[in-house]
Amino acid sequence: MNSRLLKVITICIASTLASTVDGQADQVKVVAKKTPKPITSPASKWPPEGFRGKEGVYAKVPSSKDVIGLLSAKKTLQPLVKACEEFACGAVFVASETGCNWWEVNSTVFRVNPSDLSKEKVGSLVTYHPSSKAKAQATIFLISGAEVTPGTSIGSIKVICHRDSANKPKPGNIYSPVASPTPSASPSNS
Repeated sequence: MNSRLLKVITICIASTLASTVDGQADQVKVVAKKTPKPITSPASKWPPEGFRGKEGVYAKVPSSKDVIGLLSAKKTLQPLVKACEEFACGAVFVASETGCNWWEVNSTVFRVNPSDLSKEKVGSLVTYHPSSKAKAQATIFLISGAEVTPGTSIGSIKVICHRDSANKPKPGNIYSPVASPTPSASPSNS
């Protein structure tokens, strides 16, 4: 090979290497990462999904899956499970646009007659629950004094949000059996 051509190739290779070494400093990008912003939880949907409402007060009878999830998440509710092994129970999720000073839930305890599947009213239940804040969901457990038997259920649930503090009752359940004219107290839910 021609020595002159060899010198030119050597010079080209050397200058390419030199520009690559020097060029790397020009190609390095210095990037300062932005301070990560905390990820905010999405705003809860209002009114709550699946709830029925009137005048800013909302309620939903939870599915058994909802109740099981709630009981497994909150160990403080385990005493309620014990009460519901003995007495017919139910639950209702409630929420209010403006909050409530106290809640009142009126319901009926039924027993299904297995022969003709008719419902027989065996008692009524009034449940009082403490206050809740605006747009906050609360769970109210309805614990009757009716013995748990197949076909016993709680229905005809009416939820009342009291916004005044007058006549605020102690939280708990008052069960009145159909056969008995005087109400009897049942286990309280705290």
